[in-house]
Amino acid sequence: MKYYLLREDVQFPGRWYLGDIKHCNNWLFIDPPAEYMESCTYALEVLEEGVNLDFSLAGYASVPILSKKAKDALAGIPDVGEPYMNVVLEPVTVAGKQALDHYYVMIVETQIDCVDESRSVFEKYEVNDPVRPDRVGEYRVFLNLVIDPVKAQGKHIFRVKKHLGAVIVSEDVKLRLERAGLAGGLFEGVNGEGEVVC
Repeated sequence: MKYYLLREDVQFPGRWYLGDIKHCNNWLFIDPPAEYMESCTYALEVLEEGVNLDFSLAGYASVPILSKKAKDALAGIPDVGEPYMNVVLEPVTVAGKQALDHYYVMIVETQIDCVDESRSVFEKYEVNDPVRPDRVGEYRVFLNLVIDPVKAQGKHIFRVKKHLGAVIVSEDVKLRLERAGLAGGLFEGVNGEGEVVC
């Protein structure tokens, strides 16, 4: 199976910019603790008005936000929407938007240690790192990220363990979102075919 890094298209013309999800620690959406994320409707602000995107990253923690069109395109993906599975989509109200606009927070719970380190180029946090000594052994940056598909275990949407900012999707997810006409998302292959920095 082929995999892709899902990014926000920051060059999308006239796009909106979303702020933080209100009244909660936004970092918990990136690394959700067990039994923390209860079903509810979240709320977020718009920092800058513009074209509503189907895929956006909101606020300081870059929380994935999907439109109803994007959510519907994921119907049938085994990782999504099943109880106790790894991708939870919770409704979010976007300040100033009409009730007809439906958006969802995408909470990706699964983290997989699936980096092909023999083919990737990366730096890790070292012991006594002057900025983040608490993250020793985690990836600081990838100058080229390559995913080992065997270690990915056939999952369709997940985060890279020790580098949680990276959301990885399968080719099936990529094709579904592209067929739906997703606005705002970009896909970069992490199969070793080119350099992917993240």
